[in-house]
Amino acid sequence: MTTTPDKHPANEELRRTDEAIRGLIEAVPAIVYTAEMGESGHWHFVSPQIEAILGYTAEEWTADDTLWFRSIHPDDVDGAMSYEDKGLIGKDAHPPAEYRLRRKDGECVWIYERARLIADDDGNPLWHGVMQDISALKQAEFVVQEKIGQQMMTARLGELAMSGEHPDKLIETVIDMLINQEGMHEVSVWEQEDFKRLRLRHSSNDTPVVHEVPYETDRWPGDRLSLGEVTSIHDWHVDPRVADYRESSTPEVRSSMVAPIGGSDGQFGILSVNSTEPHRFNEQDKHFLKATANILANAIDRCRADESLRHRLLHDPLTGLPNRQLFTDRLETAIEAARKSGEQAGVVFLDLDHFKLINDGVGHEAGDEMLREVAPRLGKGIRTGDTLARFGGDEFAVVLNVVKDEAEAREIADGLLESLLKPITVRGSDHFVSASAGIAIYSPASDPSKSAEELLREADAAMYQAKEMGRAQGELFGQPMRDRAVKRLEVERELRSALESDQLCLYFQPMISLRTGELTAFEALVRWRHPERGLLAPLEFVPIAEESDLITRIDQWVLREATRQLGLWQKRIDENQRLILSVNASARVLRNPRLPQLVGELIEEHDIRPDRLALEITETVLVAGTSTVKTVMNELHGLGIWLALDEFGTGFSSLSYLNEFPIDSLKIDRSFIENLAVGEPKGSAITDAIIQIGKALSMTVVAEAVSSETQLQMVRDLGCQLAQGNLISPPVSTGEATRMLSEAPTRTLIP
Repeated sequence: MTTTPDKHPANEELRRTDEAIRGLIEAVPAIVYTAEMGESGHWHFVSPQIEAILGYTAEEWTADDTLWFRSIHPDDVDGAMSYEDKGLIGKDAHPPAEYRLRRKDGECVWIYERARLIADDDGNPLWHGVMQDISALKQAEFVVQEKIGQQMMTARLGELAMSGEHPDKLIETVIDMLINQEGMHEVSVWEQEDFKRLRLRHSSNDTPVVHEVPYETDRWPGDRLSLGEVTSIHDWHVDPRVADYRESSTPEVRSSMVAPIGGSDGQFGILSVNSTEPHRFNEQDKHFLKATANILANAIDRCRADESLRHRLLHDPLTGLPNRQLFTDRLETAIEAARKSGEQAGVVFLDLDHFKLINDGVGHEAGDEMLREVAPRLGKGIRTGDTLARFGGDEFAVVLNVVKDEAEAREIADGLLESLLKPITVRGSDHFVSASAGIAIYSPASDPSKSAEELLREADAAMYQAKEMGRAQGELFGQPMRDRAVKRLEVERELRSALESDQLCLYFQPMISLRTGELTAFEALVRWRHPERGLLAPLEFVPIAEESDLITRIDQWVLREATRQLGLWQKRIDENQRLILSVNASARVLRNPRLPQLVGELIEEHDIRPDRLALEITETVLVAGTSTVKTVMNELHGLGIWLALDEFGTGFSSLSYLNEFPIDSLKIDRSFIENLAVGEPKGSAITDAIIQIGKALSMTVVAEAVSSETQLQMVRDLGCQLAQGNLISPPVSTGEATRMLSEAPTRTLIP
């Protein structure tokens, strides 16, 4: 008896073997595959498990030869592609690869891959491999590492606490440790007062949104915190329980965890951590934060045992004067007493003039010594019962418990200023210091509801007015100043509306080469198309914006619009035609650590060359610079952005800035250029010196505000490379700038 071919025993056995192998492959909890080499190598086979792991069917995966490469996480591309080496053909010693692949739904999966490169019958290399999903293992590793890190931090904090570290220093250490954890946006410690309010004690944020919030123990989360429980807000944007608190938060914050800081004598306050990621905190974080809060509580308890704790909490450690908290308490008491008696109370707010020059020129220790000398002098000028306090830095304030009238308040302020007339000896040298004073009076007859905070704001505004009037004098907050404040509020309100209704626009002022007269750059300048007042220049609204959060929004709008326009211009001009667009950057924008990321995204979005974009920074930003400003500037420079130092030579100049910060260009302040036209020899000498400094440091030097042919000729003769000003061209609209740019190769702008 014979058998048919397909029923032959050998064929039947082979079929059963194939089915067994396929069943085995499909049973393995991993992706089995064969694929060609390269970014677009064809995948010959992939097992069905790919759908469970990556969301694609086997048919979808093998139909697109580029799908594997496009799914690799951008940070892992180099590592994954490093194995694409024909030298590995037939070798057993092939190291495993770990990298991330993006699933069909966009989520990332960690892949552990082992494969061999084997040549097929035609000699073509073909990968034979297995890919496992190790995401859970990676997450477990992360959790373990995070737990180890948290345990180490807890141990370190415990050691510091046991060594007697002061709570303030310990709190700062806690904040520094926590803010460096992944996904953290802000860490802060708040001190509670009678379970009625929380005052900010320390924060990782240089410019916190608020310094005081109510401690509402009759609602969530205050009710749980007051009982000693750790609370979590998983997503600020959607949690209805915190809807009323969103105004005191920032949009970047998505999740928070708050732990009460207890104590044997009652709760001290709370420790708050905030993240930009929703659902950032888990149960492990809860235990860690609670342990950290307990360490702080124990340290504060030990410090509270000291009889001088209350004094240290309410007094400035440098001068021994009451601090802001005690001052505010006494001012509120004075206002309440005046409200009951019908008498008047007042505030004198003082700020030392140019004190930063002492710190920068002589040193911070000398500055501290001067403040210790200033405090008792001011103390002699106050009346019995009044309170002199140091607010911090070079700011002082006086509570006038009872004041008869404006004349008496002015007399007291004048006496305080006169107490500083004699020189102060610091480290063997005499130094003269003056102050500007602002005066505000509380009168229950005219404004019974005015708060201590409002009175302080008025005194602060009057103090700034005194500085604008020439410093070393006092100003009283009155109706004219109040009217200006109201006007400012109105402009601020209209400006917010202008940002929403697209009323801002850019004008562009050309810069030319003094060697060729050709157009080299534009400076982007913001304008406001006011619906009633017409086109407004920056001086009419930017100073007001700088006093609020609006300057950040304006600066970001200018940066986005300028880079967009630069991208359009780059497409119109010849590749060899060099054009730089310069944009002004405020201090607040430069303190944003995310600025380099934003600039990088705009460069990529508009496909512009980084060296065609310049950011102009004023010297005052560097004078008041922080480590964040320096880091941001270094990162921007690393992107290839030009950094120009604007208003160079305005009185705060320091050559150390030119070494410390990555500056590419200097812009000579307009005051020196204006002096050139009137033959001022010192102005000419300073201008020449600035140009020589720039040349010595290989920096481009720009003369701004050139308004006459005499000035133009002089800056050219002195060796300045670039110039701008109304003589060359006033700021022009986008259309006019585009026309000038199109004519640039055949046209000179030198008058």
